[in-house]
Amino acid sequence: MDGHTDSSWLGAPLEQLPTPALTLDRATLRGNAERMRERCRALGLRLRPHVKTHKTLEGAELATGGTRRGIVVSTLAEARFFAAGGFDDILYAFPVPRWRLAECSELAQRLQEFQVLLDSPQGLEMLLQNPLPNGKRWLVWLKLDCGNGRAGIRPTDPEALALARSIAQGSPQLVTLVGVYAHCGNTYGCRDIPAIQAIARDTTAAVLEFVTALRQAGIPCPQATIGSTPSCSHPVPEMSQLTEVHPGNYLFYDLQQTQLGSCRPEEVAIRVLTRVIGHYRHRGQLLVDCGWAGLSLHGRDRGPAGCAAIEGHPQLRLVGLTQEHGQVEAVDGELDFEQFPVGSILALIPYHACATAAMHPVYFVHAAGKVVELWRPVRGW
Repeated sequence: MDGHTDSSWLGAPLEQLPTPALTLDRATLRGNAERMRERCRALGLRLRPHVKTHKTLEGAELATGGTRRGIVVSTLAEARFFAAGGFDDILYAFPVPRWRLAECSELAQRLQEFQVLLDSPQGLEMLLQNPLPNGKRWLVWLKLDCGNGRAGIRPTDPEALALARSIAQGSPQLVTLVGVYAHCGNTYGCRDIPAIQAIARDTTAAVLEFVTALRQAGIPCPQATIGSTPSCSHPVPEMSQLTEVHPGNYLFYDLQQTQLGSCRPEEVAIRVLTRVIGHYRHRGQLLVDCGWAGLSLHGRDRGPAGCAAIEGHPQLRLVGLTQEHGQVEAVDGELDFEQFPVGSILALIPYHACATAAMHPVYFVHAAGKVVELWRPVRGW
């Protein structure tokens, strides 16, 4: 990048980085990781961090407190990457696709604990027809839909209890029911912390009622987990009755999480640096070298700041993005072009860290204004 190898940027001041560049504040990352661990310790919960936001060995090492055990992945590319990096107890939080079963089987044989999600009898039958060799069993979480409206079986459906029974007791030599898993992604539609906590409370209650029904029916269900960064950033006491939680975005946080109340502005670790490349006085705009190839468009219709806020310059607004260009205007009045000469750097706070991070091949982790680490995420599915 820019004629350099990635490693040559170690020790470089941030203002020397090629732009657009994704930067992460090391102290903020560490603080976010520790606060989430402390919340879980206070509730007696195990933290199983989701790695889909950063997709890096370094981020997962930080989130697990160095144990390298107990993570959630969204893709099999992530699962293979983290397995190769020495991680174990990996949960693939996606209903197992039939055409990816061979890859899941390889991971299940390779790791001590590779776990999968099911939400249908057809998924279970697929596992039963493809048993693992050498006496290993498929480790299965039953995915519940407690209002999020994505994957999962509703816990109130009669079929849910029957499916759990089949997983736990149908062929115990082939399949084990590890627990039940729910994602309260519907917290992202909330406008304040009480609304987020109401969803967390309802999701927790639905999961625990289902677990109670299972145990009353003689069906063992050792684990129960829910998660989302909003719900886990302000957990409700009822969550202490679960066994674990699985937030992910919290390591970086972002503008969306600030607006939801999940974090304070100073707890957002991620920025995308961009340079001013032109003044267009006739239309009152700065042109910058970050477009939608380096910054997710998600959030452009979600409030005044759109898909990113411009740090330290509330008088500026990002009004347009094409592939490699961004357009910046004054919120009110005339833009002071002299304050932003060509070549000057602006720091964008993205609305959605997960989507933006997926666009960058390397993250520049910094302390005291200089690059101290380079994180390289896994890509693909």
